[in-house]
Amino acid sequence: MTNNSTALKKCCHPELIEGKNISISRMLIIYPFFLLFLLAFSSSFATSTQDPNIDFNKANELYAETKYNEAIEIYEQLINEDMHSTDIYFNLGNAYYKVNNIPAAILNYEKALKLQPDNEDAIFNLKLANGKTIDKIEAGPDLFIASTWNSFVTSKTADNWAYYTIALLFLAVILLISYLISHQLLIKKAGFYGGIFFLALGLFCWLMAAQNTAYHERSAEAIIFTETVTIKSEPNTTSEKLFTLHEGTKVKVVESTNDWTKIKLPNGNEGWLKVADLKLI
Repeated sequence: MTNNSTALKKCCHPELIEGKNISISRMLIIYPFFLLFLLAFSSSFATSTQDPNIDFNKANELYAETKYNEAIEIYEQLINEDMHSTDIYFNLGNAYYKVNNIPAAILNYEKALKLQPDNEDAIFNLKLANGKTIDKIEAGPDLFIASTWNSFVTSKTADNWAYYTIALLFLAVILLISYLISHQLLIKKAGFYGGIFFLALGLFCWLMAAQNTAYHERSAEAIIFTETVTIKSEPNTTSEKLFTLHEGTKVKVVESTNDWTKIKLPNGNEGWLKVADLKLI
């Protein structure tokens, strides 16, 4: 199993001094308390703004010492403090895998891949974790063009597509400016056609960013955390039992109510289960 422990970054007027002896004496009394207050405040501020890399490295050290539960606590704390990164989710997935919490391991590998779809270590470890699940669900037939398009759109994150868009549009602007200000025919042609090309490519990447965002919004997925759960035909306990799923299974979320969630499996089967039985990726 691959371990990834790379972190994550004066002038005054003399006449005014003479009449201020009482004030100065008072200030001499007050200053020590003021300095103590500043020291206490700065100390607490430094503690509250501690570099998250320190905690991340500490968690990695605990993991290396096989203190997996302690490492998990720190990784989870970093996530609760909005420190989201591929490395944190990946290492957290590894720690959960080590303590045999397979659903949590799968969830965090999936979250790591959501931030970096081409992370080979996360892909490999996710396959290992999925190999320990009970349910082996074969995906139903899908249109080749649709599946290929979705794979391409999700091969990069929406942020990556946005970065490409900005870079390409910047190049397009530079080239089009050279077309406008240059007097040499060759430079004007290169600037014009190059600018149009990069402009079109930038707009395409912008479309990919929008498509990626829309895909994830309509394709919310979750991991089942209950050891064994019965899927119902309707969102109530008295409805017909359709089939059974086990912890670690990945499902697509179709819709949700207050207490129930409708899911869909890769083979097309659908049904309802309690919201508490799964966690969103």
